Amino acid sequence: MQRQAPLALLTPDTSPADICRYGEPPRLRRAPRVALAQAAQQDPGMEMRWPKTPAKSRSSLMIERLPSILLSLFVAFFAAIASFVISAAYAAHRAAEIDAVAMSLAENATPSIMYLAAARAELRHTQALLSDLVNNAVLGRPLDRHELDRARDNLSRSLDAYLVLPVYPGELRQWQTVAQELGKLDLDTDRVLSLVANGHPREAIKLMDDVLRADFDATSEAVMASIELNAEHARRMAIEIAANRVRSRRIALALNTTSVMFALLACAAAAVQVRRNVRLLWRQGVLLERRADELEQFAGRVAHDVLGPLGAVALALDLALRRCGEGEPARTSIDRGRRAILRVKRITDGLLEFARAGARPEPGVRAEVRPVIDDLMVELVPVAVELGAELRVEPFAPCAVAASPGVLTSILANLIRNALKHLGDAATCRVVIRVLDAGGAVRIEVEDTGPGIAPAIEQLVFEPHVRAQGARVPGLGLGLATVKRLTEAHGGRVGLRTVVGEGSVFWFELPKASAEAARAAHVDSGASA
Repeated sequence: MQRQAPLALLTPDTSPADICRYGEPPRLRRAPRVALAQAAQQDPGMEMRWPKTPAKSRSSLMIERLPSILLSLFVAFFAAIASFVISAAYAAHRAAEIDAVAMSLAENATPSIMYLAAARAELRHTQALLSDLVNNAVLGRPLDRHELDRARDNLSRSLDAYLVLPVYPGELRQWQTVAQELGKLDLDTDRVLSLVANGHPREAIKLMDDVLRADFDATSEAVMASIELNAEHARRMAIEIAANRVRSRRIALALNTTSVMFALLACAAAAVQVRRNVRLLWRQGVLLERRADELEQFAGRVAHDVLGPLGAVALALDLALRRCGEGEPARTSIDRGRRAILRVKRITDGLLEFARAGARPEPGVRAEVRPVIDDLMVELVPVAVELGAELRVEPFAPCAVAASPGVLTSILANLIRNALKHLGDAATCRVVIRVLDAGGAVRIEVEDTGPGIAPAIEQLVFEPHVRAQGARVPGLGLGLATVKRLTEAHGGRVGLRTVVGEGSVFWFELPKASAEAARAAHVDSGASA
């Protein structure tokens, strides 16, 4: 498994709470050159690797170019979308035009031709019926005008239906000719019928031969001219429909081709930028990995340099402890100092291992809660006594959490020390530690009788460098932030209950250690024994 970068860098001017920024992305800090020089003096074999400071990195150049890149992509995609929209709008416009022409063809030109053709047929039928009526009158046969009248009515209905329809250019002038011929035909027809009715059939035949036949021919030709006029308009509309369809297909094809080209250009530009970003991210990953190794080596060197002098102090305290008799008062103080040094070593080792693991707990890690609390009580009970406070632990069943002893010690020590420091001038100074079973987790509460926390900062107390306004106790405001980051990095959670003037309860939960971790710890203890 690839290691992640340590989340912070130990330097001579940083506190232990700054070692890790748990739960956040890696935050690389450049080590001061003085610290690197000191480390190199203590270890001549240490490689001095000064970070290069180019005038402008690829990432900064990419960030500077980002607006232009986004603008070009936006323009390309906008052009593609605009081409599609224009193509669709043009196609819809042309379709509307074609629909209008087709509607005129279906609802005007074609019905006009049909009505005029029916009128022309009725006109010839009327001519034949009138001729038969006159011939029957000459032969002395009975006369029947019903069929003739019906034919004339059909002619009038066909022409009336034609006149209701809209007119095309030039059609009104042509209709005036038809109307003029129809009027003359009606007058001559009525004269023939009048002659027949008055008993002059031969004069009626002569009028038909001399005048009426020419009237029928002239009217039929005028109606035929109107039919041809409408047929010509229908032919033009059909040609216009075909031309519009061809033009629409060509322009739509051109617009669609343009939109596809813009879309391909936009996709190509996006692919190029994605490839560049992937290459940049890969390079950044390689750089982070290299920096992680360097920072890990430096952190190990600093931890070694910190623990080295403490080892000498511990050795001196061991020698002093051996020289003290059993009843000497100094023996207790020396033993407390030795235990404190061991706790510092355990915390440092635990945090360093945690950082080297990429800010994640090692699989199978385990810490018994009771030994950690007992060890802290040895150190912190005298501190509480000096402050005039009571520090006690309520009874609890044995349990273990999925964290290293050093990490658990750091969390508990920060909470207990924070509670002791902020007891203030309370009438009853007391800090109580409770260990509770929370199902799949162990919940530890630290309750104090201090002044409580103001609502203004209640939601911010676990953030770095946040302190109560007017706090008289020295500090950097990093203890509770360290508790939060360590707890959440181990899959746990933290919280607070507080009442101003009555006190506060800080609590955290860590997952219980697994059975496999318990068996591994048992095997390790047996092997060490």
